[in-house]
Amino acid sequence: MPGFLREGMGSWMPSPPHPLRLPHAAGTLLLCLVLAQAAADPTANAIAQAYSLARLLQADATDLLQAYLSAQGPPFSTPGFAVPALGWAGVPGAALPFPSWRGLGDGERLRGNQVAYTAYEAFLAVVADDQAQLHPGRPQLLARLAQARVRVRGLRASLDTVMAALGVVPGTGPPPVAVVTANQASAFERKCRGYVVCREYQAWLGRTVRDLTLLRAKYLA
Repeated sequence: MPGFLREGMGSWMPSPPHPLRLPHAAGTLLLCLVLAQAAADPTANAIAQAYSLARLLQADATDLLQAYLSAQGPPFSTPGFAVPALGWAGVPGAALPFPSWRGLGDGERLRGNQVAYTAYEAFLAVVADDQAQLHPGRPQLLARLAQARVRVRGLRASLDTVMAALGVVPGTGPPPVAVVTANQASAFERKCRGYVVCREYQAWLGRTVRDLTLLRAKYLA
């Protein structure tokens, strides 16, 4: 008797077919295609990874700013608190007129981000030290600040990979944070400068996402 037939109920019925493995096969094929694309175009892969990481940090930075303001008490914790004119020397500002930003070359964009995040890693360390002294009972805020530094380091490494893939020469690093001067600040001054760092850090991540969006359109097309 043929293997694909079976007898039952007085009639011949086809035996159950072997289960198809299309989901597994399709998944394997997709993985192979992704790996092949990454190997064939490492530049596009590096940009895509940097973009995804920047989007993640952008969301984290929004939460960090809100958590920071909430922990400082009035007037910082007042809903809608914002003092755009408040600054701290050395903190990289993301604001740039649109024509100037749109006219930047790939190397200028990437070097600007590289230098900015090198600075932010140091400034976030100062803010973390300040908050450990001012609010030792806020472990969640301290954990967010520590996480931000780790992820900034990861974003810098990702941007370095993009720069290497595009042949962009690294930029000159920012001057070191004046820690001695920083330690002489009052409690209110420390709260203010921490706000500036968190605010501008969030703004820079928005600019980074826009920068990488342009690069994605150019190299992932």
